[in-house]
Amino acid sequence: MLKQRFVLQFGSQFGTRILGILAGLIVARVAGPEVVGVLAFGTAYISIWGFITGLFGTGHIKLISEGKHLGNCLTTYAWLQLASILVFLLVLSGILSYQKFFLDHYFESTTQEYVIYILLAANVIDHVLNFGNITFTAKLEQAKANFPLVVKLVFFHGVRVLIVFLGFKAIGLATVNLISSLLALPLAWRLLQRLKFGKFDRKLFKEHLHYALPIFLIVVVNSIMEYSDKLLLAYYSNTTELGYYSAAFSIGGVFLLISNSVSWVFFPLFSSLIANEDWAAVNQKIRSFQNFVAIFIFPMVCCLVIIGTPFIITLIGDKYQPSIIPFKILLLATYVAILGMPYGEIINGMGRFYLNVVINLICLAVFVISIFFLLNPDYLGLGAVGIAINLLIINLARNILYLIISFRIGKITLNRGIVLPNVLVLVLTLIFMYYEPTLNGWWAWWWLAFGPVFVAMVYFLFYLLGFMKEKEIHNLLDILNVKKLKSYIINEFNDREDS
Repeated sequence: MLKQRFVLQFGSQFGTRILGILAGLIVARVAGPEVVGVLAFGTAYISIWGFITGLFGTGHIKLISEGKHLGNCLTTYAWLQLASILVFLLVLSGILSYQKFFLDHYFESTTQEYVIYILLAANVIDHVLNFGNITFTAKLEQAKANFPLVVKLVFFHGVRVLIVFLGFKAIGLATVNLISSLLALPLAWRLLQRLKFGKFDRKLFKEHLHYALPIFLIVVVNSIMEYSDKLLLAYYSNTTELGYYSAAFSIGGVFLLISNSVSWVFFPLFSSLIANEDWAAVNQKIRSFQNFVAIFIFPMVCCLVIIGTPFIITLIGDKYQPSIIPFKILLLATYVAILGMPYGEIINGMGRFYLNVVINLICLAVFVISIFFLLNPDYLGLGAVGIAINLLIINLARNILYLIISFRIGKITLNRGIVLPNVLVLVLTLIFMYYEPTLNGWWAWWWLAFGPVFVAMVYFLFYLLGFMKEKEIHNLLDILNVKKLKSYIINEFNDREDS
């Protein structure tokens, strides 16, 4: 059922992301880059402090996956998570008050300030929702983990389109986010009621704290790298420039869902396999995943890189011309993240969180140097393009470190089979990108026909060269098997043994 867990995790995220992209395109076209930028700034301002509530989730997953008493794990984690949410609220309230009343530093507009307040309330509720998501992920029950979030996002994306057509802008869109979180809360609570909570366990509490220190350092660094680049972009330029990047990321970052989805599945799985010293199974899972993404995902990524210019202009209009280059760079950056993700989960699965701290601190140093030269007007001043390049640099650096360390501490074998397929697709991409201006001159809508032709050409070459074998086709058909997915979901929700 591993494939079905991945399909469900990725499929639910991909489906809601596509819905979000469609809704985002409408919002971007109707509201404009300034509104998109204000929302992106508010999200970054709140989320950069999200590490406070992210300290105990990884430990919770690891403890449950190792077979610790579920009821006691739930109660202990619940108290820890509640305390972290209260600290998060106090810290954000203190920072906002200090900035406004003591530093006398105001936001770009009152709209920006109100958006931050609304998103803060929504963020707190989302952390409550995340309790169920983390728990069911640890139990490898992806249907239960995803259900409340899917309902929330479907409502949010549908209503925000209506809101923007009614003339509401940033504040209205932020309010819809808050309402969506409130509506999902009863669903999450209903699923949690099926679990049998135990007692607060001091031993589990100490184990949580043991994991919490390295995780604290990891999530702090990740929060800085994930959100400070957007704040710095707004500082060095403006929120409109941030809107260009956000529009590019909302579309180009869709493939990052694969990395996130598999990460949620691989971490508890690898933790269990490594505890049993089953390195053969670990290597087989990594090899199957990387072969799949090299053959079926990378050609689609490169196809979008080639047709990126007419694709972006058609979707969100000429006013988003500055989003085109960031979009293409982000596609490549997300694919890099996808390939290296399993090696990071090897380190986490072994419980070597301090090694992950070292990796993230090195990446942070690379980030600081890179973002300074890429965004600072006194140097390169590349704006939205700069933070897209920065993301690509960070993902490359992180992958190199993941590879080096996972090979040193684990019994990992290198998957050389993906090198030639990746090189072949990359060479074809560079050739077609060179001739893109010529294709634009022939026919304005060439890109619609080009996509299927390019993918068919790649797969034909893969077949001739022996890269695409019966096993790969079988894996794809297995992943696309709706009956198996339906059976998995039904079995999971019918399982009453949640103790």
